[in-house]
Amino acid sequence: MSKADNLRVQDVRDAYRVIGECRDLGSQPGLWYRRLLEALSQLFGVVQAAGGEAWWQKTGDGIKPISVYSASAEPAADEALHAYHQARGMGDDPVFQAVQQQPGNLVTRTRRQVVSDANWYRSEAFNRYYRQGGLDHHMVSVVRFRHDGATSGIALNRGIGERDFSPRERRLLHFFHAELGRLIGGPLVSATEPGVERLSPRLRETLACLLEGDSEKQAAARLRLSPMTVHQYVTALYRHFGVGSRAQLLAHVMRRIPELAL
Repeated sequence: MSKADNLRVQDVRDAYRVIGECRDLGSQPGLWYRRLLEALSQLFGVVQAAGGEAWWQKTGDGIKPISVYSASAEPAADEALHAYHQARGMGDDPVFQAVQQQPGNLVTRTRRQVVSDANWYRSEAFNRYYRQGGLDHHMVSVVRFRHDGATSGIALNRGIGERDFSPRERRLLHFFHAELGRLIGGPLVSATEPGVERLSPRLRETLACLLEGDSEKQAAARLRLSPMTVHQYVTALYRHFGVGSRAQLLAHVMRRIPELAL
């Protein structure tokens, strides 16, 4: 390994700067992921950065996308990405198929490390998505940040005719995703976490009453429901957010969702 392949001090500074920017938006996955991808596009000088979250139970299992975001300098690249994911997901992408076979909770690979040029250029993924979007070389990183298989994925894509990713760039993305992965589910809210948007209208109304300081009896009176019904709703809220008390519920909701749209 040559010195040129080593990470530089500025690389580490840039990585932590981007992570800090993401933390500022950490309560909303859609915002911090988009900021992440915009920053990585600039940092690596790529045509497109894509990413999001998925379920990936174990090595060899299929990756099941939950959320997909992208930042691109070329609208055609974004159009091709969304069309591809709507039609195929990631199951037919030979790079993701190869990455799924790699051991470890954090895997970062360039396309050429896992798929030969011959297989890549005749693949459906390249010809129906990447070629249409003007993309070729790419680098993929996935990290399982929870034991249940919750996974974050990042893909950086360069245009046709541009250079491949260097060993230093792969080390930088690997380092960056390792540090970022430690924060997902903590300061960075995960798309896999239960949110208010998935609650029924009645559960949202009940939660609003609790956030305003009402007891279950007071909430029942405000909502014109029986105390037993409201108690059942509160129990359902505990179950939804994975908490065991009213104090835990309110602390969780206020910490994770500071700007509630109830």
